[in-house]
Amino acid sequence: MARAIRSATVERGHDPRGFGLVAFGGAGPMHAAALAADLGIGTVVIPPACGVLSAYGLLAADERHDAVRTHRVPVAEADPDAVDERYAALEREALADARDPETAAVDRRADLRYTGQSFELTVDAGEPFDPEVVAERFHAAHEATYGYRMDELVDVVNLRVTATAGRSAPAPDHEAAGDALTDRREARFGTGAESDADAVHETLVYAWSGLSAGRTFDGPAVVEQAESTVVVPPSWTAAVGEDGTLVLSSGGDSE
Repeated sequence: MARAIRSATVERGHDPRGFGLVAFGGAGPMHAAALAADLGIGTVVIPPACGVLSAYGLLAADERHDAVRTHRVPVAEADPDAVDERYAALEREALADARDPETAAVDRRADLRYTGQSFELTVDAGEPFDPEVVAERFHAAHEATYGYRMDELVDVVNLRVTATAGRSAPAPDHEAAGDALTDRREARFGTGAESDADAVHETLVYAWSGLSAGRTFDGPAVVEQAESTVVVPPSWTAAVGEDGTLVLSSGGDSE
């Protein structure tokens, strides 16, 4: 899992140590702190609906409709008027599926690549289409993604239009109910340190629903709910946000 994250960050010019790690799914929060420690990340954010986050996303996400057409031409030879005509047709196609076309925002993008490459990068195409501007955006995106730019011809491959209609996301709330502390257990965490690999820790077990907003507590701890389980290793601290989000921090002390 660490290698997969490095391939999406370090290998694309991003230092994971400057980010927080968002954990979701039924098992994700069990591994998140250990994974973050392996990557040098000091903060883990766990939403209260983490176990059903995909379903929550369907309720919260904006309505979006995409239209795409192949338009292969060297960007320097692209006819701006012809490209804009194709974009206009794609806009009509995307807006035809929108619930309220009058309020939908339209975004024009293009897939480009250096001549001979087998993969593309998608950049903002703008309106009207300007070949020089779009080519420079591709060079900048390629350098940001792969660490270099090339003195090669740039080809347009696909034209894309996205119509997005915003909608109000459900507002989560959190009010503690019931006892927070439900159990005490002995557990081994296998932090990787040789001295701690076999150490047994007394571990408090909390019910997420019983944790009040603003509360902090130190690991080792386990936080349980119906859809997921959160593991707070030794030397980590957990804080409960106003909406019930758990924020884990490495090396901290609770108040």
